[in-house]
Amino acid sequence: MLALLVLAAGPARADLPPGQEIDQLDTCLQCHDLEDALAALVQHAPAAGGECTACHNPHVSRFEALLREQPGPLCGECHGDVAAALDRPVVHAPVAEGRCAECHAPHGGERKGLLRAEGAELCATCHTEVARWRERPVRHVPFATGKCATCHDPHAADEPGLVRGPVAAICTSCHTVDAAFRSAHGGYPVERAACQQCHDPHASERPGLFRESIHEPFEGGDCTVCHAEAGADQPFALLLEPGQPQGELCGQCHPDAVEEALEAPFPHVPAGGGECTACHNPHTGSGRGLLRKDERELCLSCHDPGGAKSGQEGRHLEHGGNVTCTDCHGAHGGQEPMLFTKSPIDTCGSCHSHEHGVTHPLGDEVRDPRNGAPMTCRSCHGLHDGPYELYLHRSGEGELCVGCHKEIGGRR
Repeated sequence: MLALLVLAAGPARADLPPGQEIDQLDTCLQCHDLEDALAALVQHAPAAGGECTACHNPHVSRFEALLREQPGPLCGECHGDVAAALDRPVVHAPVAEGRCAECHAPHGGERKGLLRAEGAELCATCHTEVARWRERPVRHVPFATGKCATCHDPHAADEPGLVRGPVAAICTSCHTVDAAFRSAHGGYPVERAACQQCHDPHASERPGLFRESIHEPFEGGDCTVCHAEAGADQPFALLLEPGQPQGELCGQCHPDAVEEALEAPFPHVPAGGGECTACHNPHTGSGRGLLRKDERELCLSCHDPGGAKSGQEGRHLEHGGNVTCTDCHGAHGGQEPMLFTKSPIDTCGSCHSHEHGVTHPLGDEVRDPRNGAPMTCRSCHGLHDGPYELYLHRSGEGELCVGCHKEIGGRR
């Protein structure tokens, strides 16, 4: 009990007269070199006031750096606005995970908000795509000037992408809706629409921040190929009857793609259901095929094989780093399960031709004794992930083989 009382009382030194308070900062600085942080232009209030025990326990702690509590909840004790942000629909990952110190210096720094770097430079430490965007010739002014927080809330928001509000409202706060604006958009009331459908909010190769690929009717200004007239009661309505799938409209120009999806033995669910815009942007898109996002990012928005986004060891998301999803899987549908365009053995063999000449016997004639299924490459290898070299399910030192060849295990 006495030990607990001593810990609760805070720091104390035996050479101080009874009742005299310790100078926390002077004591801590005898061991901890914080002089540069404390001399910085912006200082964290507890550090500047010498209140080290506001954040740290001077004796023991269950947390790194002797923090009194986990970093997130600890910061939230004073920064209530950030703590409240956790209740919003979209929370920045460092905030949600209590990694405040990845963006903010805990003692002192040279920037407002104790930020570790200037806005865009700080964002780029995690968002590596920023470097790629900077190489594009046409850049959105807030992005070009490093003012990410003009559009994005760094902690939490109600909109996807941490956008500070509805996209159209954010855009029209700078881009005035006047006669020239309306004329440029064919008379359509696009201030009520989603601007990012056509424009890249960061950077582009094209004037007007249009995305890389442009739908032919949109590029020609022929909006009424798909939509009602600009002056209609519902100008953005598609030329479809109630309950009619998008695929019937898209199929008027893209019959082969729609037919592929409908006739595939294993159709991609959105394509087979005629939901073309689940993957494709009908106006402008990233890369080929008017995709809503880069292929990898688009597929991962629904399919996260083995927890690839987690970054855990063994998560081989891109199968060697130079293979795209559609190299193996059909975008609209496949002839085999998992949307394979060919049998699993032929799919793998299209790249691994040498291995297939010297490999374990495969095919319908060779059965996996564990489940009776035909032996395929997937019997031993993972497609996207594997805890062992070559994406093996088990160690190739013997454990994998013994799983089937029990007689070998008996001789080991």
